[in-house]
Amino acid sequence: MLEFENQGTNTYLVYKISADDNLDTMSLGMLTNNKIPGLASTLFTQMDANKYIKYNVSGKISVSQFFSRPVNRKRLVGVFSGIVDAMLSAEDYMIATNSIILDLDYIFADVSSCESILICLPVLTEKNSVDICKFFKNIMFITQFDQTENCDYIAKIINYLNSTPVFSLTDFKTLLDSIKSNTSSSTAKNISYSLHTQPYTHPTQPSTVKVQPKVQNATQTNPKTVSEPIKAKATPVAQEIPVVQKPVNKTAQQYNVSAQSKQEVQVNDEKKISMFGLLMHYSKENAELYKAQKAAKKAGKQPPTPKSQQKPKKTVSTSFSVPGAPTQNVDFAIPGQSTPVSATVPQSQNAVIPQNQRQVESSSYQKSSIPLVSQKPSYQSHDSPKSKAMSFGETTVLGGGSIGETTVLNETPQAAQIANPHLIRVKNNEKIILNKPVFRIGKERSYVDYFVADNTAVSRSHANIISREGEFFIVDTNSKNHTYVNGTMIQSNAETKIVHGDKIRLANEDFEFKLY
Repeated sequence: MLEFENQGTNTYLVYKISADDNLDTMSLGMLTNNKIPGLASTLFTQMDANKYIKYNVSGKISVSQFFSRPVNRKRLVGVFSGIVDAMLSAEDYMIATNSIILDLDYIFADVSSCESILICLPVLTEKNSVDICKFFKNIMFITQFDQTENCDYIAKIINYLNSTPVFSLTDFKTLLDSIKSNTSSSTAKNISYSLHTQPYTHPTQPSTVKVQPKVQNATQTNPKTVSEPIKAKATPVAQEIPVVQKPVNKTAQQYNVSAQSKQEVQVNDEKKISMFGLLMHYSKENAELYKAQKAAKKAGKQPPTPKSQQKPKKTVSTSFSVPGAPTQNVDFAIPGQSTPVSATVPQSQNAVIPQNQRQVESSSYQKSSIPLVSQKPSYQSHDSPKSKAMSFGETTVLGGGSIGETTVLNETPQAAQIANPHLIRVKNNEKIILNKPVFRIGKERSYVDYFVADNTAVSRSHANIISREGEFFIVDTNSKNHTYVNGTMIQSNAETKIVHGDKIRLANEDFEFKLY
């Protein structure tokens, strides 16, 4: 079983050799005495009866973390090249390739150079041969790629993996080297080619149109020598003249103007006509309407309305009283009602209307054809001596409380406290918002979410802060100077829970974690 261990500034992946393990001593000697390209540096230690194999993975993260977000060309090619180098180097050093662990959790990459290293476990067991081609295919199908760059390299890799009957590490390495050496100039050529594959037509580009002139009898004269007129039929000749296509927006604007002018002609009887409108749409009828309008304006009267637009209106004069206010007469039109309806209410607020009178008035309203919201008159709710005085200047507070105060609905202290998780950098009091499920902190600008530019003790990928189901954890990503929570160093690649107010130290850089 592989576990992480911190020793000084180094982080090791440790394998404890059990009594049942049959070590491949030759392969172990090759690993411990040589620096093999593509394979992690290996140490063999023994304490009493316990034996350990340690792999130095300081400053590197697992490829599963490295590929957790969209992957670009440099990262993919760097990891694939490291895997191919490890397999080829194992053959050169006479190490069985099936002893190499092909697991993205145990393949480690440098976030800056994108180079990867693999773990070789020299234990003799019955292992099946590794299908390296299938392993590369699985990576291609589960990885999300960066769509902001030219992705032709993806098609090249997939086509090679699918088309070759016998997978060759040497040929695949040649393909990766060609993709790696592909510079930005070749990318620019591909872009320019894609632009010129489709013809570009400017909206105002002139086009030639053949126009046939009209055929008619004409007298032609020679400008140099005057001769007798020749009477003959002109032969039609096709001429090519440039015709400039007008922009679509201008044509649409002309259509809108014409449609608007038509609309003004249709509604000029309903609206006032101005001098501009009269000039634009002059007619005898519009002129008479404009004169009548002008004369009415001088006399202080409204312009005459055409008889076709005059509608008969029936008005009913109804007098009513509001409690505590003088009686007012209001004229209004009630559709479908031919006779006025009178409702008399005493001016005194304490007056009581007899029961029989209220019944008569209520029945008259019910028999009326006036559309009412309620079957009873609106004033009946105020003429009872038990009714209370109403207040029209107050605001009702939801959920109770005194008038004049505002009650906040669903106010809970906990909901407001967990709304803004962030870090405070103690050096400059900078506020760092933790706005991603996995928030990366380190010194590699192209990889991390918060870039520490002014501290060389911080690793390129130093630590991650993970949010999950309302809780927060910090993980040290094999940093050389380690991570501390409240003064205690945490284990690499192990989640450590953090709460509001915890003190976090990355190398010698101090932070404070806050939830609100």
